[in-house]
Amino acid sequence: MSYLLTLHQDAALTLATTDRTVPAPQVQALETALELAASLQALTASARDAAAQAQQVAREQGHRDGYVVGLAQAREEVAVQLAAALQSLAQQHQHQREELRGALVTLATALVRCMAAALAPEQVVTALAQQAFEQVVPPQPVRLRLPPDLLEPVRALLARCDLPMPVQCVPDAELHGLDCIVESQAGALLAGLDTVLASAAQRIEATQRQMSAPSAQVA
Repeated sequence: MSYLLTLHQDAALTLATTDRTVPAPQVQALETALELAASLQALTASARDAAAQAQQVAREQGHRDGYVVGLAQAREEVAVQLAAALQSLAQQHQHQREELRGALVTLATALVRCMAAALAPEQVVTALAQQAFEQVVPPQPVRLRLPPDLLEPVRALLARCDLPMPVQCVPDAELHGLDCIVESQAGALLAGLDTVLASAAQRIEATQRQMSAPSAQVA
């Protein structure tokens, strides 16, 4: 009949012998072996726990790294999209300013033309000529060239005005409508309605550009 003597038993290690007794010289060696086995079990468990903890830390770090990278990429994409949106908005704003500026100039010139149409042609040309006289510096005798059909009416109106210089009115067959030219020793000055309105429109546009320049730089 076989016989099995269990010397040590736990969940990780079982030690048994078929001898009925353990010789005394082997007891110390057996105890040492059991101690070594226990130490080995402890080391194995510690290593297993350390490995599990390292894996957990690695997973958490990976999630954090992934989150940081993803967040940085998202921020970069948002920054690019925001810059593009701001650029588009600035361009639209600039385009709208240009359209508004053109509309204001058109409106201003249309109003002046409407007012001029309500007056007699000789009254308009006389007013334009007087405005041109003010630009002749220093005051000196001038010659006012006029459409032939406006020569006498304009001359009559100027005769009633207190002019800063002598004015000689002469007909010019090449002039029509509300055109007139002021000539002096300094040169010729176009003073017709179309010329005056074009010059005024240019000044209005230049002024509006200067006023909008700071806001464009800020944008």
